[in-house]
Amino acid sequence: MNIEIGNKPLKELTAENIMQIISIIGAAPSPEFWNEPVLLDFTNTLFSDTIVIEYVSYRKSDNKKSCTYTFFFDFKRFSWHYTKDFEIYHKWQRYHSSKLGLPELRYLISQGFDVPLYNAA
Repeated sequence: MNIEIGNKPLKELTAENIMQIISIIGAAPSPEFWNEPVLLDFTNTLFSDTIVIEYVSYRKSDNKKSCTYTFFFDFKRFSWHYTKDFEIYHKWQRYHSSKLGLPELRYLISQGFDVPLYNAA
């Protein structure tokens, strides 16, 4: 049995919603030294269950552009991962990933999205 939380399906997340999730997760340069991330690209049709977004930030002290971040949000599995463009070309490439946590889930619920909860009965 599913319990419906909101009335908006997760596949209708907007670029602004994803940018807010990125902010909550901390998947952008430190806001202490960098301005808010700037959206470069938003795609919700490339995959059936994943939204892809690219963004950069600009350093507050000299307006230098950061590396490009590519963020993938799988709304069926409640998971995300992101890469940084400079890491792709190095042997020490990192893969930043996790499941959504409580702060991100609270945000989605507050925005009226249907975050499925399952009754294990």
